[in-house]
Amino acid sequence: MMALKVLGILGSPRLDGNTAQLLDAVLDGARGAGADVDRLELARMRIDPCRECRECDSGLGCVQRTDDMSRIYKAIREMDAIAVASPIFFMGVTSQTKAMIDRCQCFWVEKYINKVRFYDGKRRPKGLFVSCAGSAKPIVFEPAKHVIKAFFAAIDYEYVGEILLPHTDEPELASRKNEALEQAKIAGVRLCD
Repeated sequence: MMALKVLGILGSPRLDGNTAQLLDAVLDGARGAGADVDRLELARMRIDPCRECRECDSGLGCVQRTDDMSRIYKAIREMDAIAVASPIFFMGVTSQTKAMIDRCQCFWVEKYINKVRFYDGKRRPKGLFVSCAGSAKPIVFEPAKHVIKAFFAAIDYEYVGEILLPHTDEPELASRKNEALEQAKIAGVRLCD
């Protein structure tokens, strides 16, 4: 039996910050469960914004072909699970993450307009959201969670939850962060169930 494939998409401009560390814990958990894992760093990729040209309405995919989105499109269809990791910027995902999500309109057209369900009769891949926020406000993650859930619905992945670490600006972060890292590792294992 082939190993499951799990992709981590890091949407943070900080490649070694709290969000990256949580994502790495998810990937470590998946690797420990026998999965082949990979990590894409959006801050190192060129992702042009959606031009809303509506060419994806044709069902032929996005017409922009000169940036790195083709790697992401390919990965979306090849993975068994994806963890999208983004810190919270102004109550939402980062611009790098949002640009990637906006460019996935072609999957939305495929599913909702052309009524093509890519995973019919197959195991639907799983989607996990990983995020950190400096704020301790109870609703700080809610707007971003709505965007991430819409993304996973459009690419026809099963949304299986989130690993969230709020109030990262507090001086006493260490114990909460260690707990979140453990939860992230467990979530990575569960992506392989």
